[in-house]
Amino acid sequence: MDIDSHMHVNFRGLDAEGIISYLNRERLGKCWLLTWEESNPATPVYLRLPVEDVFEAYRKHPERVCPMYAPDPEADDAAERFMAWVDKGICGCGELKTKLPWDSPKLDRLLEKVNALGMPLVFHMESAGERYAAAGADNFEKLMAKMLNTPRYRGYPRKAVSFLGKIYAPMREKKEKMRRQFPGYMTDFAALESRLQQFPNIKFIGHGPLFWEGISLEGGVDGLLPRGTVIAGGITVRLMEEYKNLHADLSGVSGFRAMTRDPAFAREFITRHSERILYGTDNFFLGQRKLLERLRLPADVMRSVSGENAARLVLRT
Repeated sequence: MDIDSHMHVNFRGLDAEGIISYLNRERLGKCWLLTWEESNPATPVYLRLPVEDVFEAYRKHPERVCPMYAPDPEADDAAERFMAWVDKGICGCGELKTKLPWDSPKLDRLLEKVNALGMPLVFHMESAGERYAAAGADNFEKLMAKMLNTPRYRGYPRKAVSFLGKIYAPMREKKEKMRRQFPGYMTDFAALESRLQQFPNIKFIGHGPLFWEGISLEGGVDGLLPRGTVIAGGITVRLMEEYKNLHADLSGVSGFRAMTRDPAFAREFITRHSERILYGTDNFFLGQRKLLERLRLPADVMRSVSGENAARLVLRT
């Protein structure tokens, strides 16, 4: 059974029925539905994706949806809320997306619960930097914010707005008013390594721009995703080599870009870690399946990545 291991309901235009239509169209048996919960969002582009919506989709389509939940670890009762949803049938913890550092004591009790259960934990890593937010309902500001925040299209939308701001003062002033500082998500690889050691029963699943930048010694510049040949020695590669409880999903713009920037590296990396790489999209349908096909992976590797690994990691399939 093929599985999309990273999806969200009511995100990027897909409600529950839209997700099922996508699964049918792509001949996928199931998907993992993940939450995004921050009580005090770190980023102006935050979109609350609650566990209640995940479970509503699961209630409607129990054979097609694997529900997951990551509570905001800054909440005092995060571990208790997580366990309450475990009792209702969640398959794992995700998406953990928090400005707390990996070594924050506030994460301890939640990680202890996930470790005791031997569950998968999908986490998001992203560097600190600037983000932009529209002040109100101004559609032009919304367009500006979207162009300034996107890492896609080689950063040309951002460069275009910045160039116009240099020659047109009102746009420059508007841009400055929209600027926000983003503290990043789980940015410390050294502390992540300590957690991998501390909680060997958690199936950590890496995701996000910073995680995938770590495949190479050369990282991104000004928040843009890196391109070109992967330079050996990246921290993500070392951690994947040394810790068998670390996995990775290929989802999102960052996962897709990481695997397309250097096809020779991608084929070797996926094949070498074939039992710990998961197919996923994060609702960004960029051609991930065609990418895997172009890499000409061995048949057993393709089966593992496409669904067998995801099925093995959850408590219920």
